Amino acid sequence: MEREVEPLENYDEEKHLRAVEEGKTEEYENEYHLVERGMDLPKPFMELGEFEQRMVILYVDKDYIEPNSEKKTENNAFISFLAAYKRQDIIRKIYKTKVEVVGYDREGNERVVETKVIDPEQMDLYIKLKKQASVIWKKWNLKEVSKAIRELVTNDGYKDEEILEQKIIADALSEKRDSFTMQNRRLSVDIKGMKQPMGLQKINVYLTGGGKESNERIVEVTNNPVYDLTPKGISYE
Repeated sequence: MEREVEPLENYDEEKHLRAVEEGKTEEYENEYHLVERGMDLPKPFMELGEFEQRMVILYVDKDYIEPNSEKKTENNAFISFLAAYKRQDIIRKIYKTKVEVVGYDREGNERVVETKVIDPEQMDLYIKLKKQASVIWKKWNLKEVSKAIRELVTNDGYKDEEILEQKIIADALSEKRDSFTMQNRRLSVDIKGMKQPMGLQKINVYLTGGGKESNERIVEVTNNPVYDLTPKGISYE
């Protein structure tokens, strides 16, 4: 069943951004629908429910920070679950602000750092949410779905191994001369299939570098077979 969305001309960017901040995804279905149609999204992703889709998108997103935990959703299934959860009033309950003194300034005033931590009094609720996130992640195989989505959304369609290959080769071709560059140069040789047995390399040089022709010419001019460098019984043709 296709989602019903408002016309594109009615789309309000400020309303959309506000909806994102408040976690009200139903208010920006228009943009989501456009993205969904504009990209050739994998079938397993399209078969997920809205909540699971949001969870996957947040999991591969590099920038979004879940406001209650103040942690990035990238590569964190539980934090992605919290960010996708519609009842944010429930999520807020499991965190509290911890104030810690980390030192003193020149005037002797305390320097404090505030961090978000799990409220011990809400441990039961935290465990229930943790279990629910794990069940959803496993039931819908979101680990594999997120790999396909990452290639489309984050890697511009490239597979993770292709991105790694590009970075290795780019580093190998740089002007740097450190140990990491030299290691990546050896890896890039393997990746590009340029690595050959030493014996084969020597034979190729002998044939294509003029060695064979020069050897034959020397034997012919001197009429002395001692200059024949080709081992008997071996052909390089």
